[in-house]
Amino acid sequence: MKNAHTLDRREFLKISALAGGGLMLALHLPGWRGDAVAADGPLAPNVFIAVDGEGRVTFRFAWNELGQGAMTSLTMVAADELDVDPARVVTELAPAGPEYGNNVTGGSSSMRRSWEPLRRAAATAREMLKSAAAERWGVTAVGCRTENGFVIHPDGAARLGYGDLAAAASALPVPEDPPLKPVAARRLVGTRFARLDTPDKVAGRARFGLDLTVEDGFVAVAARCPVQGGSLKGCEDSAARAVPGVREVVSFDDWVAVLADDTWSALRGRDALKPDWDLGPHAGESSATLADRLAAAAAAPGVVSLDEGGVDAALAAAPTRVEAEYVTPLIAHAPMEPMNCVADFADGRCTVTVPSQASLWARDTVAQALDLPPGNVTLQPTLVGGAFGRRLWSDFAVEAALLSRKVGRPVQLVWSREDDFRHDFFRPPSRHRLVGGLDAQGRLTVWTHRVAASSISKQNFPGSIPEGGADEQMVDGVANSPYAVPARRVEQTIVDTHLRVGWWRAVYNNQSAFANECFLDELAHAAGRDPVDFRLDLLGDAPRLAGALRAAAERSGWPRPSAAGRGLGVACHESFGSQAAVVAEVSVDDAGRLRAHRVVSVLECGVCVNPDAVRAQMEGAVAMALGETLRGRIDIENGRVVQGNFDQYALLRLDEMPAVETHILESGEPMGGVGEPPVPPVAPAIANAVFAAAGLRLRELPLAAALAAARRG
Repeated sequence: MKNAHTLDRREFLKISALAGGGLMLALHLPGWRGDAVAADGPLAPNVFIAVDGEGRVTFRFAWNELGQGAMTSLTMVAADELDVDPARVVTELAPAGPEYGNNVTGGSSSMRRSWEPLRRAAATAREMLKSAAAERWGVTAVGCRTENGFVIHPDGAARLGYGDLAAAASALPVPEDPPLKPVAARRLVGTRFARLDTPDKVAGRARFGLDLTVEDGFVAVAARCPVQGGSLKGCEDSAARAVPGVREVVSFDDWVAVLADDTWSALRGRDALKPDWDLGPHAGESSATLADRLAAAAAAPGVVSLDEGGVDAALAAAPTRVEAEYVTPLIAHAPMEPMNCVADFADGRCTVTVPSQASLWARDTVAQALDLPPGNVTLQPTLVGGAFGRRLWSDFAVEAALLSRKVGRPVQLVWSREDDFRHDFFRPPSRHRLVGGLDAQGRLTVWTHRVAASSISKQNFPGSIPEGGADEQMVDGVANSPYAVPARRVEQTIVDTHLRVGWWRAVYNNQSAFANECFLDELAHAAGRDPVDFRLDLLGDAPRLAGALRAAAERSGWPRPSAAGRGLGVACHESFGSQAAVVAEVSVDDAGRLRAHRVVSVLECGVCVNPDAVRAQMEGAVAMALGETLRGRIDIENGRVVQGNFDQYALLRLDEMPAVETHILESGEPMGGVGEPPVPPVAPAIANAVFAAAGLRLRELPLAAALAAARRG
C-alpha cells in the first residue's frame, strides 16, 4: 500500500463534469480493496466530492453512520479543507460497489483511514477552483485565497462563488501535491460541532431499515433452529396459513419463514407454526461444558505466539511468583434496532436495502447465496440503529434475498428481539491463565499469559486458521502489550463453540485488557507498590499510554476516593492506534450490591476532529462497557441460548449510570480510533476498584455474579 502522502495523479483523482456542469472529484484510497489496482487499469474511486453550479457540495459517504458521528466529522474535514460552510454540504450514503472500496465500518477506522486522503481531495478541489478564478481574473492563483465558498481576488476587491467556477475548474489540470491547511488555519477541525444527523433523527425524518415499507410485497419473519448446527425435518404450517394476513410459508434447510401483509400477522403466523427440528450434534452443549473445555485448554500448553527473554529461567529465579486465571463470557451485541432487510429479486437481479456495517461484503455475500454475479446485486445501506460489530455479518440480508427469489415479490424481513439475542454472532468466551514473577525489589521480571478462546476467524473464514494453528487476533492486546517485561511468553489455544461468534466493540482487546490490567493490579499489591506507579515503571517505551495513565490518575484524585466506603481502581490499554486510561470509583454495600459512582475516562487519539463526538463516544463506551461488566452474559442450556430479551439480559439502568468525566489529550501523533479504545479499560478498572473498596479480588465477568459467588464462599 502506498503512503497517502505520495499518491500519484492516476491513483489519486479523477475529474468529470456533473450533469449540470460542475466539478467532481473521485478519491481512491489504495489498500481498501481486496485486489490490487493494475498500473494501467481504471481508477477505482470510493469517495466523491462534487461542487455543482449552485455552489452546493455533495459528499458521498462511503462508510455508514452507526450513531458514532462519523458522517458529521468527515463532513467537517471536507468542508474545512475546501473552505465551505458545512450547511452547504449534502451528505449521501454511497451504495455498495468496488468503486467505493471495501468500506467496512469497524475497527474505529472511518475517520483515521479517511483523514489524510479526504483532506487532499478537498484541497485539490479548492486549488482547482482558485486556478479557475485566477484565469478569469488574469492573475496568479498563488495570491488568491478561499473563504466560505468563494475565491477572493488577491486585492480583496472581488470574489467568485464556487458555483460560478465549478464548470471551468473541471477542465483544469489536476495539481499533483495540493497544499493542506496548516493547523492554525483550520476553522472546523478541533472545534465543537453539532451532529448533522440529529435534527432529522429527532424529527423522525431519518430513515432506518425498520422505517422502510414494501409495495406489492410481503413482510416476513422466520423461525430458526434453536440449536446452531441443527436442521428442519418438517413443519406443520396449516394453522399458520390460517392466520388472517398470512400469504406464504417457505421452508429452508434450518429455518422456515412466514410471509404476510404486515409484521403482526407474520409474527402471529410464526407463533402458529409447528416445526420439527433435528437439533443436531450440539443439543447437549451447555455453559458448563463450554467452561470445562476452556479450563482444560488454559491448563495445558498452547501454540506459542511470543517467547522472549528466557521465561523458564526467569520464573525459577523470581523470589515472588503470582498466578491467576480470568474468565470472560459470551456476550450479545443487543443493538436497539433488530436485524432487518428489504430485498427485491426480479429478472436475475436483486436490490437490497439494509442497515449494514459492510455494504460491499453484504452485496457480495448476497450475490454468492443467489449464485449471481456481484454486479447483479444492488445494495443501498440505510442509517443503522446500533451495530457494535453485529452488522458486519450479512445473514439476515441473505435470508431476505432468498425469500424474495422464492416468492417472486419484494420482501421485508424483520427479526424480533428474541431472534436477535438467540441468533447473534456473540463475543467469544475466553479464559486466561497468567503467571508473573517479581524480583526482591518488587520489579516485574517475567510474565506468561495463556489465552483459551473461540476464534472468530477460524469459525467464519474456513481455512484461514489451520488446525492447531494460531489466530493472532485472539492475542491482540496480549502479544503486543506495551508493558516492558524482560521475559515474556504468550500462548493460545482455540476452543471451538457451536454458537456463532463475531466481532464485538473492541473485539479481543476487551478480554485481554480485563486479564492484563487485573493481573497487573495483583502484581502491584504483591510487590507493595502503588498500581499507577507500578504500571508507569513498565511504560518507559510507551510514553503516550503513560501520559494517558498519568492524566487519569491526576484528574481522579488518585489514590483517595471521594467518600468513605469507596475504592478507586485503575486500568489502561492501547488499541486501534489510541491510548485509553480509566479510573473508576465504586462501593460495595453490606448487601453485596456493587455500584459505580464515578468514572474518569482519558483518551489520547492523536488529532481530535470533533471533541463533542469524541466525548459522546467515550461516555457511551463507559455505559456499554459498565453494563456488560456488571451483568452481561449469554448462557447455554441444551445447546440453546437462554436469554431472549432485556428481562434476562439487563442493560445498565439510568439510575445506575455513574458520573463520567472525559478528558481528551491532544498530541501530534497519527490519528487513532475513538469508538472502541475507551471500552477495554472499563471492566478491569471496576474490578480493581472492588478490591480497593471491599478487599475482594473478582476474576470473572460479569462482576455482579462473581461478587455474589465470592460473598457466598
